[in-house]
Amino acid sequence: MYFMFKLSMKRLSSKDLMWVFMLLLVQICGSKGCIEEEKMGLLEFKAFLKLNDENADFLLPSWINNNISECCNWERVICNPTTGRVEKLFLNDISQHPLLLAYYGLNYYENDKLWLLNVSIFLHFKELYHLNLSDNSFDGFIGNEGLSSLKKLEILDISGNEFDKSLIKSLGAITSLKILVLRNIKLGGSFPIQELASLQNLEMLDLSYNNLETFQLVQELASLRNLKVLDLSNNHLESFQLVQAI
Repeated sequence: MYFMFKLSMKRLSSKDLMWVFMLLLVQICGSKGCIEEEKMGLLEFKAFLKLNDENADFLLPSWINNNISECCNWERVICNPTTGRVEKLFLNDISQHPLLLAYYGLNYYENDKLWLLNVSIFLHFKELYHLNLSDNSFDGFIGNEGLSSLKKLEILDISGNEFDKSLIKSLGAITSLKILVLRNIKLGGSFPIQELASLQNLEMLDLSYNNLETFQLVQELASLRNLKVLDLSNNHLESFQLVQAI
């Protein structure tokens, strides 16, 4: 095999060899591993899980803290292949990991506890544009500046948790958002839509399954000129009205 490769290389012109060299150089240098700061941020999230769940060692088995573990290859993490920056994090439904299901069975989840998520962990991820935190039994955030500092975040899914309406104002500070999924976070009553008036890039807002009873479209929300989809399905809306801005 080596002999055949040697012969084929002899048939290549100097120009062809130059192109082969350039392609190899791009392959070697053009694809980077994950950034050390972001690797530490991911491990900080895993440590946070350990503080809240004694079985956390089962949750993210590929997230290993050593010199050879490449975090862009870790489960639930997608990096840019050129820059090595984390672009997508799928941290949804952590506690339903197949390893825990196999080990403890479905009865383990009957007494799931609620917990606060320290979102300052995400300060490390400068290029993150897709973050899925759905279905994790979070009942609030602390360190909310961690989300508002994500200047490139376009997709945020926090559905299936148990937040109160005080969270909405902090979400209004993430002005880069295009898709915001707040499905089934047990809001109830009326929704403070005016808190999201600054989200001028927003294209889709999902408020389904929230037991909402009233929804007011405040006139000042004309600033949401890019909004194409507003999902209010499976609520208990008794009134839906336009309120004139004062």
